[in-house]
Amino acid sequence: MKRDLVRIRLCDKKVVEYNPIMRFLSRRGPSVALVYPAPYSVASQSLGFQLVYALLVSQGIRVERFTSDSCGRSLESGTPLKRFKYVIASLSFELDYAYLAQMLREYGSEGQVVMAGGLAVTANPLPVLDMIDFVILGDAEPTIPKLAEAIHYDCVDCLEEEWLVNEEREGRKAEAELEESPMLAQQFLPISIEPPWGKGFLVEVTRGCPHKCRFCLEGWTSKPFRQRKLDQVKEALDSAGPPFEKIITISLSLSDYKYHKEYLKVLSTHKLQGSIPSIRLEGVDEDLVKAVKRMGQRTLTIAPETTLKEKAEVLGKGFPPEFLKEKLEIIYKYKLKPKMYMMVVPKEKGEMSEREIGNLKEAIKGKVHVSVNPLIPKPWTPLQIAPIPSKDMEKIMIKYKDLGEVDLYPIRWARLQAIIGLSEKPIMRYLDPSLPPEKQMEVLSKVINIKKMENWRPEWEPKWLRYSISNEEEVLRLGRESYEAWRRHFQ
Repeated sequence: MKRDLVRIRLCDKKVVEYNPIMRFLSRRGPSVALVYPAPYSVASQSLGFQLVYALLVSQGIRVERFTSDSCGRSLESGTPLKRFKYVIASLSFELDYAYLAQMLREYGSEGQVVMAGGLAVTANPLPVLDMIDFVILGDAEPTIPKLAEAIHYDCVDCLEEEWLVNEEREGRKAEAELEESPMLAQQFLPISIEPPWGKGFLVEVTRGCPHKCRFCLEGWTSKPFRQRKLDQVKEALDSAGPPFEKIITISLSLSDYKYHKEYLKVLSTHKLQGSIPSIRLEGVDEDLVKAVKRMGQRTLTIAPETTLKEKAEVLGKGFPPEFLKEKLEIIYKYKLKPKMYMMVVPKEKGEMSEREIGNLKEAIKGKVHVSVNPLIPKPWTPLQIAPIPSKDMEKIMIKYKDLGEVDLYPIRWARLQAIIGLSEKPIMRYLDPSLPPEKQMEVLSKVINIKKMENWRPEWEPKWLRYSISNEEEVLRLGRESYEAWRRHFQ
């Protein structure tokens, strides 16, 4: 392990990092700046960032990483960002666009070829195309090797692939054959600082989701549902040990993984502590909860979203209160603390939220953490046509405080997130992370019609549909069904 310990540079300090990949870094290959527009500790826990880094190194590219706390200089050598001809950024969250814009303005240079990939820009490339030359649609495994080859020839413009798009080039996302793609067995890890979710080894067992929750960006943009072979996963787990302290399982729908019981058994006997993501409510049973308990995990996250039929018809997800109560009883039986996600829809009525809260009070019989979120419309989801969050929703959300340990996602940030994500115009140059959300929205209102976003748009066919990401016909049909359900129950 000692030979893989290196020192990297952040703005105000040096950090010890475990990095078994760096010794394979090319000394002669073309240089690429790989940017994650968030703190280094967060970047280390991004599967996409880790994967792109490893793939580029395997293709003979000299990769140097940049984060929002590296002050425009690479982690590896301190080389300024402006010296790199090729820049690749990871953009999975809309609010990160502002930080990347700031990094490019302050530290970039004219003539750089800037590319970006990730969930958010795959769903809608349009907002970033005033500062980004190309967006990479879809998965890293089938795209990065071809992109690296083009960089070796110093001709990304020559690359005629459907997954490489801009305003002029329409395209289609690339999908990895997960069973044929190697697991990410080598990962970098900060040693002298603590990542937000602990020193975890990332293990992806599935990608995509077989369900059709109408609000879920990742569920729709990462379809189809794909699963790893159990042998693949076991092999990756064999390489997981110190300095890693835990296994972080990555899956949108772990209980739908055909080997999930075997996987949990392996995880519960591993030398590192296991952890699993949110579990679909119908996947919660005694065997699963016992396995989680054996792993040493103290909480279990579930996302019922609603117990009301009216809201479930809009969201495409929800569970009867008695079913939620039954599943919570299993969780409490094994002395785990549930963390529960609930959602508020546009124009939700006071009496409806009171029924929801009453159902929850009836089901909750112990400690619980409840996270309440407004519906945030996202591109390439059926509910892309829904109104952006409003202050009226905040009044409804506050009522959930009666449940005790509750956090509410701030409406101002939810609203800004939706505005950026749903923009049909390039707006990245107007984004500034130093602005409070209200001021940023005021700036954007001069460029795009925010008023139009405040209402349902059932007949709207957004401009990002020119980039083929999911099943367009199904997305539009389910969106109209959600709108009709909303009209019946909420108008």
